[in-house]
Amino acid sequence: MKYSTADAKQWVKKAFRGHTAILCTPMLENGEIDYPGLRSNTEAVLDLPGVNGIYLNSIYQEFWTMTEAERKGVAEAVCETVNGRVPVIVGCNCTSAREAVNYIQHAEAIGADMAMVWPPYYGIRTEDGVHAFYEYIAERVNLAMGIYSTTLHELGHHVTPEAVARLAEIDNICAVKEVSLSLSGYSRMMEVAGDLLTISSPFEEYHLYGMVAFPDRVPNFLFGSSRPLYMQSKERPYCADFWAAAERGDLDAARMALKPILEMSNLLHNKYLAKGAHNIALTKAITALLGMAAGPVRPPMSDAPQDQIEDARQILVDFGIIAQ
Repeated sequence: MKYSTADAKQWVKKAFRGHTAILCTPMLENGEIDYPGLRSNTEAVLDLPGVNGIYLNSIYQEFWTMTEAERKGVAEAVCETVNGRVPVIVGCNCTSAREAVNYIQHAEAIGADMAMVWPPYYGIRTEDGVHAFYEYIAERVNLAMGIYSTTLHELGHHVTPEAVARLAEIDNICAVKEVSLSLSGYSRMMEVAGDLLTISSPFEEYHLYGMVAFPDRVPNFLFGSSRPLYMQSKERPYCADFWAAAERGDLDAARMALKPILEMSNLLHNKYLAKGAHNIALTKAITALLGMAAGPVRPPMSDAPQDQIEDARQILVDFGIIAQ
């Protein structure tokens, strides 16, 4: 461990910077995990401009379709590949608090820096019950933990700002990935809990707003962003340019760098989030267009329709991400 439990909140604030990017899980045609492809993809993501952290076993990695052995195998492969070069956040989500403890203890043993722990994603969930869920876990692990607070219906439980403030009293609950998809929701979270623990959005536009509205509370990283994977390239480092401007406090340059990111996001991502869920299959297909190992998604999902993929290909061409 790089920190004590009592110091975990401050360590997270200092250790993470820039884009902490997600990964997709490449699959072979028979549905098995492509571990060589996963290691290759990890290197490719680390080589992307502006990426200074990895978030794995997220929704994009299809974690809920995997066995326990597969989830742990994916975490081991990524942590071994990263080998301490950047901080690693391992998703340890489970509807069972006991199983979540199992995943977090494994993540700590393989050298992860933080665990992401969603609220339970099935069944009747009350605020007191979710709080007890996190208390049970925190009492049994040492690793810093992040919480997912989202209004997307695919999760079905919003951890409110008031609930976050209460959870912040637990030493090793250190960060919130805020995805209310609302400036008022983001603002409320910052106002209520931003002085208690790290509130981070995966979206550059919310970070830029936070720099203006909450300059003393906005953190130094974007938590679990997919955009660096497919909305930039080494030749067109849109996300890296945004972060460089934001980090030096140049709001005008950050605003200009944000423009192509927002345009691409509206075309490739936001219209699906507006329906309440991530288009995991399309994101995975786009990473294949960019040369990463991908393969099919696992049931109950279906692969992206070819017309979606072709539309995405043309958008990437139009923005200079790939050649015609």
